[in-house]
Amino acid sequence: MSRREHVVDTSAFTADLTDAFAPLREIVEDIPDLAPHLAHIETFCAVALRVMARTNPSKIREAARLVEIQARIKGHHVYE
Repeated sequence: MSRREHVVDTSAFTADLTDAFAPLREIVEDIPDLAPHLAHIETFCAVALRVMARTNPSKIREAARLVEIQARIKGHHVYE
């Protein structure tokens, strides 16, 4: 199996995150104390996207299922 078969296209994830961060950036403009917190989350997401791009898709699906199960058990909102 070639290395190319394990590559995950993260462009859809990146677009979703970019859209999701847009309203948050507007809020941060009004509350500058939140800027370091948003930067921390954005950095974490950027690193996660790079890792996802190099990870076997089945491992990503498995991790996503586990996170979803944990969120549902805790009664948190689940992104679908």
